[in-house]
Amino acid sequence: MKRLLAVIIVATLAYSGWWFYAAYNLRSSVADWFATQRATGAQVDYADLTVRGFPNRTDLTITEPMIIAADGPFGWSAPFLQILALSYNQRHVIVALPDTQTLTTGKGEVAVTSDGMLASVIHDNGAVVRSNLESTVLNMTGPDHALAMADVNAALQKIDANPASYRVAISIGSLAATSPQVAQNISPESLASLRAELELSFDHPLTADAFAGALPQVTGMTLTRSEISYGAVTFKVTGDASFDAAGRATGEVTLTAENWRDAISNAHENGDLPAVLSEGIIELLSMLSTFSGARDALDVTLGLDRGTVLIGPIPVGKLPPLDWR
Repeated sequence: MKRLLAVIIVATLAYSGWWFYAAYNLRSSVADWFATQRATGAQVDYADLTVRGFPNRTDLTITEPMIIAADGPFGWSAPFLQILALSYNQRHVIVALPDTQTLTTGKGEVAVTSDGMLASVIHDNGAVVRSNLESTVLNMTGPDHALAMADVNAALQKIDANPASYRVAISIGSLAATSPQVAQNISPESLASLRAELELSFDHPLTADAFAGALPQVTGMTLTRSEISYGAVTFKVTGDASFDAAGRATGEVTLTAENWRDAISNAHENGDLPAVLSEGIIELLSMLSTFSGARDALDVTLGLDRGTVLIGPIPVGKLPPLDWR
C-alpha cells in the first residue's frame, strides 16, 4: 500500500512538473512570436500573457493583443484572445474571441461585434490544416458600409495535393448590407441568406505568421456552389477565376435567378435596400436578363478579363480587385 501511494505521489509530482514546464514553454513561445514579428517590422503588442487550465488543459489568454502587418495597412486588435487546448494535444486548439474587435484596412477601421464567436484550428508546424468558425451574430461596420449577419458558420480544409489550396464552405442564416446609419436598426433576417462552397488557392499557405507579415493573396478561386436566397428568389453563382498580382479576376462566371425583379422591389419598399442600391441592381440585372430572353429570369454567363466583366465581347462593368494587402 505504501509503495502504491509512493508511486501515485511521484506520478502526480512528475505530471505537475511536466504541465508547468509545458505552460512555461507555451507562454515563452507566444512571447517569442510577438518579439519575432516586431523585429521583422510588424507592429505588435499585448498587455499580458497568462496560462491556466491545470491539470489537463493549457489555456492561454492574451490581454489587449494588437497586430498591424509589416507590409500593409491590415491590422487587428481586441480586448483579449483565448487559445484553449488539451495539454497532450497542442495541434488542435479552440480560439475564443471577444464580442468586440477592430480591423484596420486601407479604407479605415472596421468595428466587429459578435455573439458567441468561436473557432477551432488544427495546425501542423504552424500551417493551418483545418479550421471551423461559428458565431450567432456577426456585424461589421466600416467608414462607408456595414454588414449584419446571423447564424454564421464557416469551414476550411487544406487540399493535400497543394499546400496553399483550401476547400471552404460558408453558411449564413441571414445577412443585410446597408449604410452604417441603417445597420444600427436593421434586423439581419430582413434581407437574405447565403450558402457557398468553393476552393481557394493562395500564393502561400495560411499560417499564424502570415497575418503579421506578408498577407496571403488569393491566386485562384473555383466556386462550385453559391446560393443567395432573397425572399422568393434564389441567385445561384458558379464559376472559376484566377487573380493576378493586383487582385484582378480573369475567368468565367454563370449567374441564374428567377423572379428577381419582384424580390428587389419588395426589399426596397420594405426599407431593406436603399433606393440608390436597389435601382442600381435592377438596372444591371435588367440588362443581363435581356440576354437570357426573359424579363424576370436570368441565366447568363459572364466573362472576366483582368477585372472587366464581359457578356461575349461586350464589357458591362468592373469588379474591384481582390486584394486586402
